[in-house]
Amino acid sequence: MNKVVAAPLASAYRKVSRRHFSSTPCFKRHASVLIVVLFLTLLINPTFGQTEVQDLAVVINALTHPDLGITASLSLIDLMEPNERRAVDNEILHFRDEVLQRRRAVGLTIRGHLAYIPTFNLPVTGAPSNGDSIFIVNLEDREIVGEIPIQEGATPQQVAVINDQKLYVTCAEAHEVHVIDIPNRNTTKILTGSFNKPTGITLLNGKAYVSNPAWEWDPEAGKTTYYDSRVTVIDTETDIILKSIPVPINASGIVNDGESTIIVKTTGNYNDILGHLVLIDANTDEVVETVKLKLTPGSFALNSEKQLFIQGSWQKPGLLIYDVAAQDWIRDEDDTIANFSNDPDVSVSGGLTFAPDGSLYITQPDWGGGGQDYVRVMDVMDASLLQTYHVGPGASILGFAQVISRREDLNNDGIVNISDLVIATRFLGDQGPGIIADVNGDEVVNILDLVLIGQAL
Repeated sequence: MNKVVAAPLASAYRKVSRRHFSSTPCFKRHASVLIVVLFLTLLINPTFGQTEVQDLAVVINALTHPDLGITASLSLIDLMEPNERRAVDNEILHFRDEVLQRRRAVGLTIRGHLAYIPTFNLPVTGAPSNGDSIFIVNLEDREIVGEIPIQEGATPQQVAVINDQKLYVTCAEAHEVHVIDIPNRNTTKILTGSFNKPTGITLLNGKAYVSNPAWEWDPEAGKTTYYDSRVTVIDTETDIILKSIPVPINASGIVNDGESTIIVKTTGNYNDILGHLVLIDANTDEVVETVKLKLTPGSFALNSEKQLFIQGSWQKPGLLIYDVAAQDWIRDEDDTIANFSNDPDVSVSGGLTFAPDGSLYITQPDWGGGGQDYVRVMDVMDASLLQTYHVGPGASILGFAQVISRREDLNNDGIVNISDLVIATRFLGDQGPGIIADVNGDEVVNILDLVLIGQAL
C-alpha cells in the first residue's frame, strides 16, 4: 500500500475502532463505518488485495445407472493446467448418493462463482417426477450451498438468471416457466398459458425467449405425438408474455448472437420430418429466415464470429457450420468436419460449447457406463485436436466459469453488495481464526477487511 494512503487509513481505523465500542446507536455506527469504507475504497490502489483467478470448465456427468452404482455428478477442469490428467477433478460432487433415486441433472447455468443445475428424479413409467429442484454449487468452495425446490412433477429443464434477485426455470411437464427469488430460494410467480413442454431459454435485450418442443408421449399407442412448436417471448422486467412465435415442429435448442438475432434449432419427428434453423429478429420478434436441413440435427453452439456449429445426425455425422450474419453455409451436410485434422481416427461427435478463447469443447458421453467419457478441445481454425480430458459418466453438459476468490461474499448469496459490508461491521475489532468477516485472513477484523469488500462491490 502506498504511503499516501497509509496515514489516513490508520487514522480512519482508529476512529472506527473507538466507535465500535461506543454507545452510538447501531444504525449510526454502521452508517459511519460504511462511509469511511467507501471513501477509502476510492483512495486505495486497485492492486491492493488482488486474489487468484481460476478459469474452469464445469462438466455435468448426467448418467444415472443404479445397477452400476452411478449417480449424476459434477467434474471441474482447470484450464490453466497443461497436464490433461492433473487438470481434471473428477466427480467432486454428486447430486444424490442414493442410486435408486435415478436423479437426473439436465441443465447448467453459471453466474460468477455459482452454478445453477436443474434436476429431478426419473419417475417410474407414467408417474410424475419428484424431488424437483435447482442445486446451487459454489465453484470456489466446490460444494453445494443451496437447493431451490420446484413443484414436484414440473421437471425443470433450463435456467436463465435475469439478475441477482431473479431467475427463470422452464418446467416441461408442468408447461410453465417459474419465476424464482434467488436470495429467498423460492418460487414467487408461475407463468402459464403459452407453453407446451418448454425447454430451452435464452436472454436478449430485456426479453426471454423460450422454446416449446410441444411433444407428448402416448404410452398406450407407444408413440410420440408432435404439436405446433412455438417460441414464447417474455418481458423480463414485468414477467409479461409478449408474443408466441410459430416455428417448425420440435423446437428445442435456442441461443442468441448477443445483438439482435435469436437462433432456434428444430429437430422434426426423427422420421419423415427433418430439422430446421429459424432466425428471429429480436427487435421485431418476427421470423426472418427458416433454413431447411437435410438431417435431424444434434447439439449446436454459436461462436463470437456468429458462426453456428451444428452436430450432425448418426446417419450424417460431423460438424456443419452456418454463417448467421451472411445467412449462408460455410460447411453444409455434404461437407461436414467428420474427424480431427491431426487425429483422423477420432470422430467429431457430441455436445458443443465454445470457450471464451474461441476453441470448441466437445463432450463425448459413454451412456453405457463403460467409462469412455471425454471432453475434447478443437481448434476451429484447422479442426485440430488440442486436448482430451477424461471425465465422469455421461459427461454431456459443459459450461465455463472464471472464479475469483469471493471471501468478500460473507452471506454466500453469490454477489458482493452492501449487505456483506453491513455484516462485516458487526465483527469489527474481533480477533481469532475462522471469523467470517476476516476477509484477508490475518485473524483480526478491521477496516482493511471492509475495504476489500468495498473494492469487490
